[in-house]
Amino acid sequence: MNRPGLLRIPQNAGLATLISSLSALQSSQNLLNSNQLTRVLRLSSRISQLLFKVLLFAIFLLNIRAIPGGWHWRLFWPVTKVRIQYLFQRTRSSFALTLAGKTGRKKLDALNLKMEKWLEGITPVGAHPFEFRTLYKTSVTLDESDFNIHMSNSSYPKVLDCARMKAAMELFPQFLRVGGVIPLSSTHFHFVKELPAFARYELRLSIGAWDEKWMYVVGRFVTKSKPSSKTKPSTSLTDATPQALTSPAGTPAATTGPPSLSAVDEARKLDAAVSNRLVTEFGDTDVVNGHVTLHTICVSRVCFKLGRITVPPAVLMATNGISVHPWELADAPPSASEQPKYSPSNPPLTWTLNSQTMILKSLGGSPKRLREFYKGHWRSILDEAKTKVAGEGGDAAAYVPWWDRAMGVGGPVDEMRKRRLDVCRKLVGGMEGVRDMVS
Repeated sequence: MNRPGLLRIPQNAGLATLISSLSALQSSQNLLNSNQLTRVLRLSSRISQLLFKVLLFAIFLLNIRAIPGGWHWRLFWPVTKVRIQYLFQRTRSSFALTLAGKTGRKKLDALNLKMEKWLEGITPVGAHPFEFRTLYKTSVTLDESDFNIHMSNSSYPKVLDCARMKAAMELFPQFLRVGGVIPLSSTHFHFVKELPAFARYELRLSIGAWDEKWMYVVGRFVTKSKPSSKTKPSTSLTDATPQALTSPAGTPAATTGPPSLSAVDEARKLDAAVSNRLVTEFGDTDVVNGHVTLHTICVSRVCFKLGRITVPPAVLMATNGISVHPWELADAPPSASEQPKYSPSNPPLTWTLNSQTMILKSLGGSPKRLREFYKGHWRSILDEAKTKVAGEGGDAAAYVPWWDRAMGVGGPVDEMRKRRLDVCRKLVGGMEGVRDMVS
C-alpha cells in the first residue's frame, strides 16, 4: 500500500532513476516555493501602496488649508456667499414675477423693489455699536500648529484676516457695495493660554472704539469651558492689585534682588488683572463668568477708504443703520427708556430719514449718490448745517450731525467710547513709541 504524499520508486529502479526522481521532486518544490513567494511579494506591494495612498490622503486632509489658494478662498468666502445669495434671490424673484404674469416695466420695478428689501435685510439696521458681535467658528488644523502641537503664533493673524472680512460684510455691506476698502494699520496680540491642535474655538469680534479716523476692533479667541466643580473662577478686577487698575502701562513696580515666590505670584496676579481689564472693559461677560476659556486677545486698528478719501467711522456706521438705543441718544427724554430697542422692524430715524434716501432707489437713492456722500459730501452737509445754526444765533460748534447723533455723541455711550478709546490709544501709542526708538 502506498501512502499519500510519498514518492513511489519501483523496486527494480536503478540508482540513476532514483537520482532523477529526487531531482524532479526538488524542482517541483522550488517552483511551488517561488510561486508562493511571488504572491506574497505582490500582496505586500499592494498593501504598501494602499497604506502610502491612505497616508498621503490623510496628510492632504490635515493640511488642506495650506494648499495654494486655500487662504484666499476662506478670506473671500463671505463675499462669494453674499454674491451667490444675491443671484439666487434675484433669479427666484424674477421667476416668481414671470409666473405672476408681470412683464416689461412693471416686472422691472417689482424686481428692484424686492432686491431693495433683500439688500436692506442684510444691512445691520438697528444694531448697537458696542453690542454687535461677529462669530467666526473654526478649529486648529495641523498646518496651523507648531512643534508643541499648539496653534502657532503666526497662525492667529491668518485666522483674524478671515474673521475681519466676515465682520466687514456683516457690518458695512453698503460701504463695500460702492467700492470701499478697509486697510489694516496694526494688530496687537496678548496671548493668555495656548490652543491645542484640533481644538474647536470661536473668534469673537466686536467694535472696541473709534475716533475721527480709526476704528479699533477687539477679538477674543475662546473655547467652551468644561463644567467641573474643581474649576476655579477667573480672577476678577476686584481681586487685582490697585496698581494693576491704575497703572497706564500695566506693569509692576521695579524691585531689586532676585524675585521671591510672592513676587512671582504677584506678577501672575497682575497679568491676570491686565487680561481681565481688557475683557471686562469691552464687555465679554462669558469670559468673566467662566463660561468660556479665554486664549488670546487681539486689537486691530483699521480705517475706511474710498479711493484716496478717508471716511469717518461714525459716518460709515450710521449709513449702515447702526445706532445706539433710543434712551442713549443725547438729550433723550425720560420716557425713551420705555421704548423698545432699535431693530429692522423698529429702525432708527437716522436710517429712515437720512440713510434710506441715499441707498434705496425707490426713495431717490443710488450707489452713485452714496459714493459721493462718502467721498466728502457729508462734509458739505455739516458745513451748511453749522452755517445755518450760526446764522440763527446758535452755537455752531455744539451742533451734532445726524451720523454722530446715531452714535450717541453727548450721551452715556459717548463716555464709554472715550474710555475705551483711551485704552486702545495707549496700546497703539506704546508701539509707536518703540518704533521711534529704532534708528
